Amino acid sequence: MSTVDAPTNDPVQSGRHAEARRQAVAAARAIMVREGGTRDVTIAAVAKALKFTSPALYRYFPGGRVELLRAVHHAVTEDLAARMGVARDRQPGDDVSAQLYALTHTVFSWSLAHPGEFSLLMGPDFHEVREGAEQTDRDIAAIIGGAYLPAFVRHLEGSATTSWMPADDEVPEALRDQVLEHARTIAPDMDVPLGLAFLWGTAWRNFFGVMCMAAFGHLSFAYGDFQGMFDDMMAQAVRMFGLEPSDRTVLSDETD
Repeated sequence: MSTVDAPTNDPVQSGRHAEARRQAVAAARAIMVREGGTRDVTIAAVAKALKFTSPALYRYFPGGRVELLRAVHHAVTEDLAARMGVARDRQPGDDVSAQLYALTHTVFSWSLAHPGEFSLLMGPDFHEVREGAEQTDRDIAAIIGGAYLPAFVRHLEGSATTSWMPADDEVPEALRDQVLEHARTIAPDMDVPLGLAFLWGTAWRNFFGVMCMAAFGHLSFAYGDFQGMFDDMMAQAVRMFGLEPSDRTVLSDETD
């Protein structure tokens, strides 16, 4: 049996394995960017781009195309969360409103610039990785949602929550267990108040609608570049959390 096919603790072999997977993920992402989606991301296409044989690539992705796409999904999610962290940390430390705007605008602008990768993360191509992989769904909630945690922790510590957070009995009963499960995935080490979890989910579902409209050009005949719709949505969102839109937000034009 080939030692390449067998599990190994050899750091050289492990390093080669990790590097081959990294290169394959990068090649798959390049195809997605070029073609605008996952349709042309196949084991054969990625192997060809890397000058591998298909059987050789299966050594690194025994689950085939689905395993490769899940690895791409995770890598793209982590990259996006890193961008969000940079954008958040660029804002004044005492300005939660600016931080929330910058975090969300980063996802918005990235989705417009990377429609193929967005489609895999949260759009039509997500079905390629979702079946039988609840962890993939949880990953994006935890990684992307986790980028918001420092801002919300600061807000909880620095505001009178009774002025903006719904009381437990004001949260629809049918949603309570669901929004808490969402919050536990995002913040497993934090006892998230029910009211905050509810507002968090409400804000995200509103943003998700705007983001999908913009990423896929839905109703673009009326709404153009969707920036006005985004800004209106964010103004409503920050007010839900007892804040006002900030005039101190620092945005970067970087989308690559």
